[in-house]
Amino acid sequence: MKTTGLSRVSKEIIIRELDKELKNYSTYFVTQQGKTSAFALDGLRTRLRKTKGRYIVVKNSLAKKAFEKNKIEKLPEGLSGTCGIAFSNGDPVAPSKILMEFAKANEGFAVSSAYVSGAYMAPEQVKILATLPSREVLLSRVIGGIQAPISQFVNVLSGTLRKVVLVLDAVAKKKGSA
Repeated sequence: MKTTGLSRVSKEIIIRELDKELKNYSTYFVTQQGKTSAFALDGLRTRLRKTKGRYIVVKNSLAKKAFEKNKIEKLPEGLSGTCGIAFSNGDPVAPSKILMEFAKANEGFAVSSAYVSGAYMAPEQVKILATLPSREVLLSRVIGGIQAPISQFVNVLSGTLRKVVLVLDAVAKKKGSA
């Protein structure tokens, strides 16, 4: 008798590993990979590793069980075949940009949903997230906004000092020539 598919023990191990990953990462994206090649997915994994992320492919039924075990109720409906899950910690913008660029380049690949710090995000919200600047850029903008008034104040003070020095210099030249 020929058996196909995964054994019950294998499925339980996969669910346990998925459960561990869901607890270790604060952000994850559920994708529908369609007929994306393994070679293309390896490229995606490489790009996600640079952002300290991970991408795994798993059967929908096993993903649903792992999500239920973690009390994640809004698993995207309509997933068919195999789904992928991209895990990430920290800034969710970088992996969302990578996934959206990958989806544009690979027909059939789509981001179905995301969970950022426990909050559900629909595909439209993930697209918006991907358009945001990175955390570093936002921080530099905030620092620039804080620094701008201070630097302008310093310029005003130095201008006043410069005028005083010019007046004193003119007075000294006038007394020196008189």
